Amino acid sequence: MTFLLRLRHWQLFLLTWGIGLLLDVVSVFNLKLLLYSLPVIMLLFCVGLFGWVWAIATGLFAQLPPGTTLRLGRFKALFLVPLLYIGLVLAVMGGLFWFRAGPADSGLGAAAFLIVPLHLFSMGCIFYGLRFAAKVLKSVELQREAHFSDYAAEFFLLWFSFVGVWILQPRLNQLAGSQAPDEF
Repeated sequence: MTFLLRLRHWQLFLLTWGIGLLLDVVSVFNLKLLLYSLPVIMLLFCVGLFGWVWAIATGLFAQLPPGTTLRLGRFKALFLVPLLYIGLVLAVMGGLFWFRAGPADSGLGAAAFLIVPLHLFSMGCIFYGLRFAAKVLKSVELQREAHFSDYAAEFFLLWFSFVGVWILQPRLNQLAGSQAPDEF
């Protein structure tokens, strides 16, 4: 996934946001197409965005200054939770759309007591992953362990990646050690 650190900002934007937005615009005139393409749109977005955060955290971790207390193992374990949860949601949602099961016969109403806590825990894990990646990025730049006041901007830019890709990716290109070719 470290190749994501070497992509140009516009290439990463197209990977994470562009394809999904294009499919969304194309399918807005056909609701059936939207229902069938929604799992694909979510999958592309999640792979692109979570892959980017994963690449930042794991790809730059080796460049951290000595004495930092960040634990990569905890990040990996907690960041896999939303990936598994989203995979489960995509499988269920895809099954509902493809096999045309209605909400009444899907069994999701009875499973709501599991869905809400899993969703909240998954969201917490996502925020932990964003915080970890932002802290790794800023700690590598500062060459000391960063505090939240140091990396708050990076955290919010990762959270609002629609804008953050354009600002953070050039910095990541420099830290990754290889600029993307200019012909792209």
